[in-house]
Amino acid sequence: MKRNVLFLTVLLLVVTAQAKIEKVYLIPFSHQDIGFTGTQLEVAQFYAEMYDDLPDFMKSFSDFNFTVETFWQFECWLKSNPEPYLIELYRNYAREGRIEFGSSYGSMHTGFTNDYVLSKSMERALDFAREGGFEITTCLMNDVPGFSADLPDILAEKGIMYFMSGINDAYGSALGLEGSHNLFYWQGPLGNRILCWISKDSYAEGYLIKNVSMLRNYLNNLEETGYPYSEAAIMVAFDNAGYIPGAVAYLDIYRAWDDPETELLISTPSQFMNMMEEKYGETLETYSGDWSGWWEVVKSGGPSSAGQVRRVQEFARELDEELERADPELKSLMDLNLVLYGEHTSAVTAGWPGKLTLAKNITSNASVVGFAVEAYGAMEKLLEEMTNEESLIDELYIIAPHNGEFYVEIPSEIREGECLQLEISGMTFSGYPFHTEYTDCWNSYKEGYLFFLPLKKGVNSALLAGYRKETDIEESLESIFTLDYKQVEDGSIEVTVASREDQSLQFDLRLESYLTGEPTTFLPSGAKISSQNRSSDGLREVVTLGFDRGPVSQISLIVYFRGGVEIRIAIDKEGLPLVPYGDHSINYVLALGLDNITGIEYMGARSFTKMNGDLAGEKPPFIPFESFVILDRSGKKTVVASRQSFSFNNGEKLRFQLLRHYSYSATSDLGITLLGENEPGTPKVQVFSFYIDTFEGGGFERASSFINAPFVITATSREER
Repeated sequence: MKRNVLFLTVLLLVVTAQAKIEKVYLIPFSHQDIGFTGTQLEVAQFYAEMYDDLPDFMKSFSDFNFTVETFWQFECWLKSNPEPYLIELYRNYAREGRIEFGSSYGSMHTGFTNDYVLSKSMERALDFAREGGFEITTCLMNDVPGFSADLPDILAEKGIMYFMSGINDAYGSALGLEGSHNLFYWQGPLGNRILCWISKDSYAEGYLIKNVSMLRNYLNNLEETGYPYSEAAIMVAFDNAGYIPGAVAYLDIYRAWDDPETELLISTPSQFMNMMEEKYGETLETYSGDWSGWWEVVKSGGPSSAGQVRRVQEFARELDEELERADPELKSLMDLNLVLYGEHTSAVTAGWPGKLTLAKNITSNASVVGFAVEAYGAMEKLLEEMTNEESLIDELYIIAPHNGEFYVEIPSEIREGECLQLEISGMTFSGYPFHTEYTDCWNSYKEGYLFFLPLKKGVNSALLAGYRKETDIEESLESIFTLDYKQVEDGSIEVTVASREDQSLQFDLRLESYLTGEPTTFLPSGAKISSQNRSSDGLREVVTLGFDRGPVSQISLIVYFRGGVEIRIAIDKEGLPLVPYGDHSINYVLALGLDNITGIEYMGARSFTKMNGDLAGEKPPFIPFESFVILDRSGKKTVVASRQSFSFNNGEKLRFQLLRHYSYSATSDLGITLLGENEPGTPKVQVFSFYIDTFEGGGFERASSFINAPFVITATSREER
């Protein structure tokens, strides 16, 4: 009896593992690549015209179906002021099932964006569907090689239960599952799960199939390599190619198909996914985990704009409802720019070789920077509107994203030997003078006074209450933490932060570089310390190190007397070397040496995840994270928080990607030529800042306050705006 059961089990496995494909779903759509085949405006114009033409083709061929992959492309048409009857025609097609709308605004870099931005990326399509009386059940994100572990939860919360992606797996085996096509449930950290169809043959798999004979060969190959289902989907699309690939497949393959054993359909994603879930859902595997990171590193080509977006998206998540009440229209514009910056083709780069002229490449980069600038400007205006009134000359507002204690920089005239007094809710606090040579969107003032303040979430009203001599200040914490450092022969700076409780934090740091294509070959910057200065006040001790040659201009080591150490690195982009075209670009990293690391967790779009997961195949050279990396070190936890860096590498040292610099562009008009400014309109000196602390005594809370530094609104800042 056991032998019979074993024989039947083996026979069933053989049949399951090598099924005959009886039904093929051809799924036509246009893959969106903003700025890839042209500037953003040119691509938008293409889609405005394409969606004008599509209804004529659908009217001529009543069994042709089409999918709007991502809503940005359709919105380009809506913004062209089409006739109302055409908008209603699309809604009718959607209600009939001939047109399907994917839920996402674009194919997103889910390792760079947080859950707030990913959620907002779904809202425009879902709003259009509600207005039109039809449902959206599927999200399509194509081209991107991998996705954040939190995506299933975010989609499920929006009512999206299907995910389809033709991944670009040419640069590494991002998805660790066997087979060229995978059907599985993907479960998020909160327990929600969605049904996924992933094609490793990419979204262009059907575009490359030009006739009936090629389709037969394609299906035979699937069967011979062990494809386990009797149904298959083939995505038919190419980069900004409109409905033409689908029309060709319809006319040259679908209408010419004569195989009675295999049925061919022109389908939409949800038709295929519904059928697969009904037929195979109970037998499918459920996986969880993060498999993002192969492409997010391109955002480091625009560190200034990426830093602005990082700050806004974190702040917007915490104050979503308050910002909505302040100005819904302006907040919608802010959200849109955050989503556009997180889209997979929105990066400051040298462009794809030969696609754009040099002028268009620079225009495209300026457009990407513009998304960040617009989002940041909208955030500042929204925060001003939250205060509901003008600031008096001695009054200011401090807006915090959550309750907690924060270090806050207040711009003011410096009086030697005096502290500024600030009154909040009847309590008086003392601030200590600071000067800085380089600023960024977190530390935006050259000089003023630094305070340590307990703040409530939202608007905190404060009153400038005059000055006092430093000797009159009772509180002094100078003896709690001390900072020591030295530069060793290999260029590393060894840092020790010690407390009077005999607790210490030791690490070394070094600026390194590598060429694209060689992410395991790290070279020290070679810069030597040329100047050093140590200063202290009632809140922190600051060591400022100047360097003798570019690109590193300055490194500041700041120990806070309540715990934790900040590292600020200033890189002069004008000091970057000229990189030969064949090397593509040069990348700079901060290398941190921390001993006894036994485990690592990193923050994704919403939650922390461990290095290994069910879905990840090869790990990318640099793994994306949202602000925090948690290290297990001999049973204790250490947090490393970063404002501007969003990918790290864990080897013999913990390395954080800083910036990627491109010197040349392979243009369509001038050949290989100097690109000019990578990130148009941004400061020539780029600041990167990190915070390191232990969990004991509230280290993670301090790190969170470092990342979510409050905004300060003064009468002067209002006037400047």
